[in-house]
Amino acid sequence: MPMTAIKLNLMQSPITQIKMKLAALRTSQKTNKSRNLSPASGFHRPLALAFRLFIASITSFCLLLSPNSYANQLIDHNSPYLAMHGSDPVNWRLWQADILKQAQQENRLIFISSGYFSCHWCHVMQKENYRNTDTASYLNEHFISVKIDRELNPEIDKPLIEFARKTTGQAGWPQHVILTPEGYPIHAFIYLDNKTFNKRLKNINQLWQNQPDRIRALAAQFIAEEKAQLDTNHKQDNPDKVLTAKIFAEALFAQLRVRMDDFLGGLKGTNKFPVAPLLKSLLLYDDLPDDIDDWLALTLTQMQSEHLYDHVHGGFYRYSVDPNWQTPHFEKMLYDNAQLAQVYLLAYQRWQDKTYLDTALQTLNYITEQLYDPQNRMYLGSQSALDKHDNEGGDYLWNRAALENSLTSEEFALVNQAWLLQSAPPYDLGWHPKPIDSPLWQSIKGKLKKPHILTDSKNLLGWNGLLLSALSQAYLSSKQPQYLNQAEQLAHRLAVLIMQDKPPRAISGDQTLGEASLQDYAFIYQGLQDWQTVADKEPTPHHAEKLVPLIESKFLSPVGWRYNATPILPNQQGEAVMSDSFIPSPSALLNCLAPQYSQQHQALLLANAIDYAGYVINLDCRQSADIQ
Repeated sequence: MPMTAIKLNLMQSPITQIKMKLAALRTSQKTNKSRNLSPASGFHRPLALAFRLFIASITSFCLLLSPNSYANQLIDHNSPYLAMHGSDPVNWRLWQADILKQAQQENRLIFISSGYFSCHWCHVMQKENYRNTDTASYLNEHFISVKIDRELNPEIDKPLIEFARKTTGQAGWPQHVILTPEGYPIHAFIYLDNKTFNKRLKNINQLWQNQPDRIRALAAQFIAEEKAQLDTNHKQDNPDKVLTAKIFAEALFAQLRVRMDDFLGGLKGTNKFPVAPLLKSLLLYDDLPDDIDDWLALTLTQMQSEHLYDHVHGGFYRYSVDPNWQTPHFEKMLYDNAQLAQVYLLAYQRWQDKTYLDTALQTLNYITEQLYDPQNRMYLGSQSALDKHDNEGGDYLWNRAALENSLTSEEFALVNQAWLLQSAPPYDLGWHPKPIDSPLWQSIKGKLKKPHILTDSKNLLGWNGLLLSALSQAYLSSKQPQYLNQAEQLAHRLAVLIMQDKPPRAISGDQTLGEASLQDYAFIYQGLQDWQTVADKEPTPHHAEKLVPLIESKFLSPVGWRYNATPILPNQQGEAVMSDSFIPSPSALLNCLAPQYSQQHQALLLANAIDYAGYVINLDCRQSADIQ
């Protein structure tokens, strides 16, 4: 259907019009190559990826925009992800408050691209699109282009991801959202090939030139209706009925029985994520039903035994792209490994299965060996899925010739038989090693380790807070003093940083980056509580409770929790309850500081219990730390 033939029904709500235009303008897109999907996205098939809803029956004059005269601001940035875009011909801007002011002065749309260092498809998007001079010229002429490191700016990435999920049914990285000059989102998409990307930009710009006022009004109304829906949900709840952990757990178990994979472990879906916050919440709940308990043990065994785990270097990959845990997406994140180390330590405490303890301690050893930054006395955020030649999984895969050259004849014969090297390799680059039950395995593993895996240079405060909880649990479970020493050093370092007047989100080298968010404060608060409990010391200047007034003054509002202390976008509203994602819900961890919000929104929690699983161990506001 020609775009000019589509009419807007002025009697319909913006959300209804959005859905109608999405259906009417459904376009073909390359199969979703962005494998970095959120587990909360539900693994939807791509819906219509166009947000071309703002189409008027009358075409107004076109706005004649001058080319963007701003230079690329990412050159030599301390974030490796941002720095790699410093040589793009796109005139990238850093995210800051004056972006909206500039956009309003020039009446120009804002194009935001969010990604991170270890994201494979972020690199592909750059190569195919942002290094293309024609594409860059069009962006420079018609948009204000902003590049976001989502690890540095989770407070910006979060509302953009939520908007994408609500309007397209999918979200992931690289995530792109186009905003009005006032900061209202109007369109979202993930990876696009160059031809589709160019067409998408031109269509959106044409719509903006034809009816900017209409677009502004509908975009603002969309956000207003979202807020009204939240208010309605609030009014529907019954504050006189107390939501207890037991009531919430019953809802959680019922929903989990529908979604859990009884045969392979994990949650049902084409991809398998470790969903660490859910696993930890279940392990910390005392009275699990037998079927949930069995599924939990199956999931943990599958994750540690199959290819989600790197059996050579140690550590978990971010997820597998198949339901059988066989084909990993090769990036590794500190937040996954810190949480999963604690998960396996808790599993050991629960079942006394030594394989769980071994997995946990091997994961912590991986973090120490591969991610520790002695300059800043913290741990780096991630390792890339790409090797130095831009090959996905290149640091973890071995071909037959390389194996034969690296191993003794006896070792190679063992590997040849165990890994079926006579068959076609499962990857273009070869085989992904898996343990062999043989005395030779330790020797083989040592020879297969590859040095110099590409590692991000950022030490993110909040993610180190998650690690502090894991190190504290490691000492409690193993009684090995090295973990107590590591925890104590990290606790002191994080406490000093987070209690500054303006703590950073991260440190890279000798540079501070970003602004600490609610996530950082919540994770460090929990980590300090866990360390204080294990260390069994009297309260010190670094005691967790010292953070409470800072958290309340910076982030607590009459409508809920603000994700950052200085919100910029109009849809960065306070949230009464925040869901878990790859990381725990900050509002769940801090529930006992403002328990009224979970009680006021209990219908939302009960209807989506898996997404809010972190509340099952925080609703009763017990004051003990989350360790056992």
